[in-house]
Amino acid sequence: MLGPLLAAGCAGPGGSGIEQPGGFRVSVTEVDGKTPPTPEEPLAANTGDRQESWRFAIEALDGSGAVDASFAGLVRVSVEPGAVLRVLDPESKRPPDRNLAVAAGRAEAEVSVTAVFGPSRLWVQDLGYEPASPGLTPACANGVDDDGDGLTDYPADPGCAFADDMGEQGSTLRTGVSPPVAYALPAIADVQGRSSETPYPSVAVEVLAGEPHYLVVTRVSSSGFFVTDLHDPDEQGYNHLFAYNFNTPENMRICDRLTYLAGTAAEFFGFTELSFPSYVIEPIYEPKDCRVPEPVVLDGATIDDEAQMERLEAGLVRVEGYAVSPYFGPEPAELVSMEPEPTFKFAATRSSCDLNGDGVVDYYSQLEGACSEQCAKDPQCSEWSAYAERGNYKVFQNLRKILVNTSTAGGFDPPGHRGKALVAVTGTLRHFSGGDLNWTIETRCGEDLVCDADDACAPKVIAANAACVVPRTKEDNEAATN
Repeated sequence: MLGPLLAAGCAGPGGSGIEQPGGFRVSVTEVDGKTPPTPEEPLAANTGDRQESWRFAIEALDGSGAVDASFAGLVRVSVEPGAVLRVLDPESKRPPDRNLAVAAGRAEAEVSVTAVFGPSRLWVQDLGYEPASPGLTPACANGVDDDGDGLTDYPADPGCAFADDMGEQGSTLRTGVSPPVAYALPAIADVQGRSSETPYPSVAVEVLAGEPHYLVVTRVSSSGFFVTDLHDPDEQGYNHLFAYNFNTPENMRICDRLTYLAGTAAEFFGFTELSFPSYVIEPIYEPKDCRVPEPVVLDGATIDDEAQMERLEAGLVRVEGYAVSPYFGPEPAELVSMEPEPTFKFAATRSSCDLNGDGVVDYYSQLEGACSEQCAKDPQCSEWSAYAERGNYKVFQNLRKILVNTSTAGGFDPPGHRGKALVAVTGTLRHFSGGDLNWTIETRCGEDLVCDADDACAPKVIAANAACVVPRTKEDNEAATN
């Protein structure tokens, strides 16, 4: 069955169904009761927020390509990209699932799908799988070698698709793929899911990058790049994304435009990423053409609102007038009481919760865990071990706090500025789901950090289309595709 699988991978967006003698012919005849959409007028990308009904028909084919009326059994239905929720087969007495009964080589039914985008295809495959009905013991979990091949039950017997399979006889692996059903590609906001998680986990996606979706690079880091889609007509946000490239992307700079972007959507501890990215760069040479948007200045209400912060994830943000924690140093915090629970005192150089000196904070330890939790809740305390390991430290204003990472800001010494107010900290907003403080502003260069009369900081706030921008020259290497 390698042939159909390879062919499916090579089919273009406007191609036909994938079929060959011995497989299935699959056709989608209706989408939500209407004629299937065309590539010229695709349906909007489905972000998992709605279910859509596809009417479809399948025919089993014999070796000559004619309908094989001898084929009967259950076949598995799937959609790529996307997810099948259930097959609605009016002839079946089984509860709805992702399987369809075929008789005399033919079947017709409806399938409920979600999270479909781009050219989406319906796949049908004979897995030799018949799920056991409630109350029945499946042949693949009964402790008996039912087919006499010397192998018993799932997963030892390759004829068992799953443990609840009613037969050990295996399958024909017949396969068929429908012509594409036309949906639009997802925008960055669709990949973000307009929520805390992507609707396309571990799915390869191509992102809309043509007008009006202008994708501008806002940061280039040692592990990838950040991009913002300037098309946000309703100002809903979620239009920023980090692409994890494993290293610094070549020939890319802040201000560049991406005319193609694709990769695998993923969640890394709550931070939506595009892994293994492919992209095409349109170099920007003139400063006047740089379209990096101004950062969003975070007020207290926004910092306190997880939903609002999610809208800004991976985007450029700024805090103004926040001070570095005054309790920020490598010495261990002082244990002052054990009743009713461990209580610690922090001081200027005493904010480490690595109490036993082994180099890590054991969050399951009664003492180190309590110390870390108490420091995290205190706006004036930055836990030293976290700073030493990742470069993150706390800044605060009144009772509000947020983590920052200014390791890209040249010679700035955060502990040396303990207790001092910073004029502005600008950077990309990263989410990390562990702990009490989930958001970190990461500066891109020294120009993102502004202090009063301090040579270690930039003297003033610089416009977004100039800050951290290294202008291109005509002599630059213009190789622009990865």
